[in-house]
Amino acid sequence: MMNNKDDDIRHQYEIKKYEQGNFPLSTHIEYPNFKVEEEVHMMDYLNVILKRKWIVLIFLISVFVTVIILTSMMTPLYKSSAVLKIEKENPNVLSFKDVVSSPDANYYSTQYEILKSRNLAERVIRQLSLDKNNDFMPVESKLDKIKRIISDNTIGILLNLFSFTDSKNSVKEKPNNNPPVKDEIPNYLSSALIGRLEIQPVKNSQLVNLSFISHNPELSMNVANAVAETYIAFDLESRVDASKDARDFLEKQIEITKEKLKDSETRLNDYASKNEIIFDRSKENLLTSKLSDISTVLNSVTTEKMQKEALYREVKESGANNPIILNNSLILGLKTTLSLLEAEYSNLSKTYTSDYPKMKSLKSQMDAIQKRIEQETSKLINSLQSDYNASLKKEENLTRAFNAQKKKVLSFQDKGAQFEVLKREVDGNKNLYNDLLQRHNEVGVSASSKATNIQILDKALYSKAPFKPDKLRNILLSIIFGLMGGIGLAFLVEYFDNSVKDTHDIEKEINLPILGIITNFKNIAGKGNLLIPEKIPLQKGSNPSTMPMILCSGKTSSLSEAFRSIGAFISLSSSSKPPKSILVTGPEEKIGKTTICLNIAMALMESLGNGIIIDADLRRPKLHNTFKLNNSIGLSSFLSGNIEFDGINGALVKPTSVKGLSVITSGPIPPNPSELLTSTRLQDLIYALYSVFEFIIIDSPPIMGLPDTIYLSKIVDGTVLVVKAGKTPKKALIEVKKVFRNINAKILGVVLNGVKKNDIKYGSYNFYLSSYYSSYFKEEEH
Repeated sequence: MMNNKDDDIRHQYEIKKYEQGNFPLSTHIEYPNFKVEEEVHMMDYLNVILKRKWIVLIFLISVFVTVIILTSMMTPLYKSSAVLKIEKENPNVLSFKDVVSSPDANYYSTQYEILKSRNLAERVIRQLSLDKNNDFMPVESKLDKIKRIISDNTIGILLNLFSFTDSKNSVKEKPNNNPPVKDEIPNYLSSALIGRLEIQPVKNSQLVNLSFISHNPELSMNVANAVAETYIAFDLESRVDASKDARDFLEKQIEITKEKLKDSETRLNDYASKNEIIFDRSKENLLTSKLSDISTVLNSVTTEKMQKEALYREVKESGANNPIILNNSLILGLKTTLSLLEAEYSNLSKTYTSDYPKMKSLKSQMDAIQKRIEQETSKLINSLQSDYNASLKKEENLTRAFNAQKKKVLSFQDKGAQFEVLKREVDGNKNLYNDLLQRHNEVGVSASSKATNIQILDKALYSKAPFKPDKLRNILLSIIFGLMGGIGLAFLVEYFDNSVKDTHDIEKEINLPILGIITNFKNIAGKGNLLIPEKIPLQKGSNPSTMPMILCSGKTSSLSEAFRSIGAFISLSSSSKPPKSILVTGPEEKIGKTTICLNIAMALMESLGNGIIIDADLRRPKLHNTFKLNNSIGLSSFLSGNIEFDGINGALVKPTSVKGLSVITSGPIPPNPSELLTSTRLQDLIYALYSVFEFIIIDSPPIMGLPDTIYLSKIVDGTVLVVKAGKTPKKALIEVKKVFRNINAKILGVVLNGVKKNDIKYGSYNFYLSSYYSSYFKEEEH
């Protein structure tokens, strides 16, 4: 009886030839290649800051503490300021200008350098006896001591490292045997004063703020006022010295100019006497004017002559037909009379003969008038010739007069030119001599003047509070720079973080569909929502912190609903029926792949029915520890041929504490996992399980670096990729996508594990989903 029953079971689950199921799945789902430009929301920046808040806080605290420590180590410094008014010109006490040259564009820059000059500093030190004042030299603060020690040690180390000469052979510095000058101020004292002196011009004004910094407020006030007063005294002294030097110079120039004037006057008188020149400016002007008048008349006569010449030649050539002759009134009248007589003669000739007395009389009159016309024409031509000859004669006379006058002018100019040169020299020397005498008198008055263009508007006052360090300002700046630097560092870390952080990275950048996001399991640990490790006893030597976690069936939480959503997406990935064999894998290890695999099985079991999980990770299996199962027989045993498939109640298929969920453990770890997984026995086993279970989930090793998953992806209906938020690199996921595309494997989608709420992109579906579920289940717990 028992044997017959076992034979029936074996016959029912007999392993037949494997045939690949032809399910109309969405194979290797990809989004379009184009990327939609999404507007960056302010919440995205806030999410980055919240996610990297520890970087911001640590940087802020570091900057704040550093500033507080450095501030406390600084010596309090006091600053007293005096206000000076510096004008470009002296007050006009005198009616003439000072001997000092007019200020140029660099005047104020020069004055600022004078205020910080070593000469002025030495005068102030002598005036206040600062070389004997112990409070004058700056006090070395704790911070300065630390800087000096570090600097000295660094310089000493560098000298020891890079010194190539022997100390014995080094040239010793010769001592300075020159005796010190009496009352000489050491350079370090003047440098100490100049280094703490501040000159700040007031913009768009003639005012200058003169400040001195010291750890002693009284000393700061005294030095600032002393520098201002010494600067005014120095300016007055410079002007008086310049006036004295100018007066001495003018006296020498007056003597030289006086001799030059005397010599030039002598030469002028000698030249005038020798050439018998009585210089009269009006006479020179008269000769020149007369020459100009003759030239003007000559030009007019020449023009008139040319006109008459042209008219004469024109009349002479054209004769009686010239318009001048034709338009003459006398000739015109004679021609009119002649025309009348000719007309009358013509009329009578029709009746009478030429011998008729009347006809003879008319003929005689006509001849007389014609002769008269010829005479008048000849007179007119002769008149034009006479006018032309008169103009020509007049031109010749004026030309002779012009040449004679020209000779007179040139003769006078030749003698007066040298005379004029000598006279100008005398006039120049005379003017220069008079100017020097006048300037000499002015300089004498200027030397005794006490007017200055520099005034002290406000004297320096006693400073009651130190201006440095400004503790409040340092604290505020440390907070501002700490926050800005921390935020900048957070964004820098975020920029160089190439790991997958949210669904946007997967959907828009890698073009893979998202099945769901899973938050950290630690958020629900201890609330009775987990089967492992609280509900199921662990095997000896197992670490609870590394064990996969299974959500309790029937419990409601945001995580369980997330897995149910993933199960729904997997079920709806086919247009006819859900895929039965599902491979769960990931690009790398320690990404929660086994935990995702178990909980997807729990979710599918609620909607589809009984299912089985195959632990195909023949390198680091975990399922047997999760359910406290014996792993001496498992998948490796079947694939190596040591056992056969004997049904769901056999040694290969093992039930679990979860009702409706079975497991095929990995079995002993083989030396050749890849070769076992490529055998046809695995395909036959999956085909045999199709008729027993509603779904088959295969837990496989990571993809990168191992061929196991590549073989498994070709014998299943679809693959679910698991990535860890903040850990899995984008490049790894892109490489996995390329591998699956090359082998034409089916990708159902990606599960993003270990997501923090702050990492979810604002405005996405998962953002609103996580917000809704977190608030919904929070209210339900209460």
